[in-house]
Amino acid sequence: MPTPTATIANLTATGDVIIGPGALTTMVKGLPVACMGDAVSGALCIAGVITVTTAVNKLAKGRPTANLGSLVMGVSSLGFPVSTAVLLCPNVNVIV
Repeated sequence: MPTPTATIANLTATGDVIIGPGALTTMVKGLPVACMGDAVSGALCIAGVITVTTAVNKLAKGRPTANLGSLVMGVSSLGFPVSTAVLLCPNVNVIV
């Protein structure tokens, strides 16, 4: 099922922020599209990376784009593994 495209500055379910680098030449509503391998950081997940996406056939700069529900894996400030998902994608009119 198609889902909204994630961009830099979108949030995960735990409130962490996608920080990039993204695909700087592919913009959605003025923000770079987030891709697999982009960094995620915040209060809970300090060293996170977007690892799984369902939009594997939509590429930006040669990498699959992230979308609503993309999986983020990382480490908490206490050193424990953290898994969360991209939750807030206000780009509802850009579907992948």
